Amino acid sequence: MATKVERLAVDGGAPVRTAPLETGYPGARLIGDEERELVLEVLDRRAPFRFYGVNEPDKVAALEREAARMMGTAYALGVTSGTAALKVGLKALDIAPGDEVIVPALTFIASPGTVAAHQAIPVFADVNESFTLAPDDIENRITPRTRAIMPVHTSGVSAEMDTIMDIARRHGLGVIEDCAQSAGTAYKDKPIGAWGDVGAFSLQVNKIITAGEGGIVTTSDAAMFERAVRYHDHGNYRFGRMTIETSAPDDTMGDLTAYPPGQLDAFPGEVYRMGELAGALALAQLRKLPGIIDRMRHAHDMIKREVAGLPGVTLRHLPDPNGVAGVAFGLLLDDPENTGPFVKALRAEGIPARHVYGGKPVYTIEALQNYRPAVGELTQDYGPGLCPRTEAIMARAILIGIGPGYTDEDCADVVQGLWKVATQVLV
Repeated sequence: MATKVERLAVDGGAPVRTAPLETGYPGARLIGDEERELVLEVLDRRAPFRFYGVNEPDKVAALEREAARMMGTAYALGVTSGTAALKVGLKALDIAPGDEVIVPALTFIASPGTVAAHQAIPVFADVNESFTLAPDDIENRITPRTRAIMPVHTSGVSAEMDTIMDIARRHGLGVIEDCAQSAGTAYKDKPIGAWGDVGAFSLQVNKIITAGEGGIVTTSDAAMFERAVRYHDHGNYRFGRMTIETSAPDDTMGDLTAYPPGQLDAFPGEVYRMGELAGALALAQLRKLPGIIDRMRHAHDMIKREVAGLPGVTLRHLPDPNGVAGVAFGLLLDDPENTGPFVKALRAEGIPARHVYGGKPVYTIEALQNYRPAVGELTQDYGPGLCPRTEAIMARAILIGIGPGYTDEDCADVVQGLWKVATQVLV
C-alpha cells in the first residue's frame, strides 16, 4: 500500500497512473459486430417503425420478450427514454394530478421531474448510507394524498425492496422502481424492476446498456401494462400487433384470450414508441448485460476487499452485496470538510472520483424550486433542511467509476490511489 513518503500528485508528485481509466459509457464501449448486425437487418428490411412498414418489424418486440424474461416480469415495453419509462410507468399506476409520490432526495431530476410532469406532487424522503431510499423515513412522509413510492436504485445498488414493499402494501400504495442507473442489479436474488408494480429502465448512452437513447417499462400486472401501452401510443391498444402479445414471457404470441381488446377504457396518450433502430441496438446490448455485470462486479469486489480499513472512510452500505452491478464504488468520508480535497487529490492521481450530484439533494434544483402543481398544494418546502440525513450524507459521499474493461491491474491502481490519498489527506 501507499505510504506518506509518496508525494501526492496534486502537490507535484508522480500520479499513480497517467493513462485514463475507461469509466462511464459501459455498454457504449462494447458496441461491436452484434449491434452492427442487428441494426443493418433493420436497414436491409426497410422496417424502421415498430408496428408496420414495407416489411414486418421484429426488433422491439424481440427486445421486449427478452427483457421481460431477463428482468423476471410478465411484460416489458420499449419506449423512447428512461424519463419516458418513468412517465409511462406513473400512468400505468394511474397517478393523477394532485397525487403525492414519495421520491428519494438523492436522485437525478428525472425521478421527481416526471412526477411533476404528471401534475402530481413529489414528496422527498431521506436516503441512508446505501445512497438509496431509507425505509425508516418513508412512513414519516405518507399523507392521505400519497399514492405511490418511487425507490431509485442508485449507481448499481438496489434499494431495500422487501421492506419498501411491505410498507407500500400496508398503506395501499403503488411502487414504481427507477432502475435507470442499475440494469442487471438484483436484490436477494430477484432482479430490480420485478419487485415493484412497475419498473423503469434507461438506455441512454451513459447507462449500463444503451441504445443511445431509449427506455424499458416492466410489470407483471396486465391492466398496468395495458395502461402503459395505451399511454405510450396515443391511447391506442393495437390488438393483434401490440406488445400485449409480443412481450409474452415465452416465444409464442401469448394467450390472446387473457387480454381481450377493450379491457380498459380508452384514454388520450402521448407518443413514446421505440423505433426499430433503437430496438436493434438495445437488443444486442441486452444480450451483453450479464457479461458486463460480471466484469464490473468482479472489479468492484476486488477494490472493496483491498480497501478494508482505509482511514477516515466508511464504505457505502450495500443492502445486497451479491447483487450490485458494480458500476461505481461508493465511499463516505468521516469529515465532510475533506470531501473536496479528497476528490481533487484522487483525480490528480488518475482515479475517476466524483461527488454525488454535486453534493446537493435534487430538491435544490431550480426547476423543482419553481414547480407549482395545478391541483393541490406542495406539502413540503423544497429548501435546505428538508432531508437532513441526505444532506449530511451527500456532503460526505464519493463515487469512483468502474467500467467493464477494468483489468485487475486497473483495480490495483484504484486501490493504490485510495490508500495513497487517504493516508495523507484524511489523517
